[in-house]
Amino acid sequence: MNGHDRNMQAHRSHSTSMVFLLGVVLLTIIHLVNTTVPCTENNSKILQKGVKLARLMNRTAADITKTYQAYQGDFVEQFCKMSMDNVPASTLSGRTSSERVLSIYTHLKEFLPHVKKVLEQQNDLQPPSSPLLPVLSQIKEQINHLAQRVNCIFQILQPNILVPEPPAWPTRIPPAQNIFQQKVYGCVVLTRLSEFLSTTLEELRSLKGSMGKKRTGKELRSNSWN
Repeated sequence: MNGHDRNMQAHRSHSTSMVFLLGVVLLTIIHLVNTTVPCTENNSKILQKGVKLARLMNRTAADITKTYQAYQGDFVEQFCKMSMDNVPASTLSGRTSSERVLSIYTHLKEFLPHVKKVLEQQNDLQPPSSPLLPVLSQIKEQINHLAQRVNCIFQILQPNILVPEPPAWPTRIPPAQNIFQQKVYGCVVLTRLSEFLSTTLEELRSLKGSMGKKRTGKELRSNSWN
């Protein structure tokens, strides 16, 4: 089997997995997201759906990054780890739970225009039939959905404080790039997004666990008085 045949086989394999993944994502997102009535569910359900959505996005972003690399042709994975100051970092800030949740929200807002830019670039570079395009579009929508969930979680932690929107400074989207620069930029964005979502998932899981323990403690103390 020559190199061209191996590339075609790899693309077909990634195409099949991406089509299946997109179907799973579309079915799951309907259950996890309610964009018309935000923050009306009970606290445990809001946290539970936030964790599930973060888990779904974490898995999706990891798969998209691998598929992205496969569709860039002669591409070295090390390029995805290059330093780019204009791309949001994958780490969270803050000492308290509410500060870290706010950091998640801010990062989601910062990543969104970069993912939009990557989608625009890939629309120009990939054929319309590429399975990479609909999944990139889906992760872009999921970022909005997760930001809404995180907004609700912040309201649980700080019910008297509105989530402050990130400063409206100009987004540091890179200027015109050649094709190679676009490929590297897209992979850096998706790699950092994947790392960020992994950190976000762990943070929300930890928060869900700690709030569950607090609720159980309150229930035990309440029962001891009955």
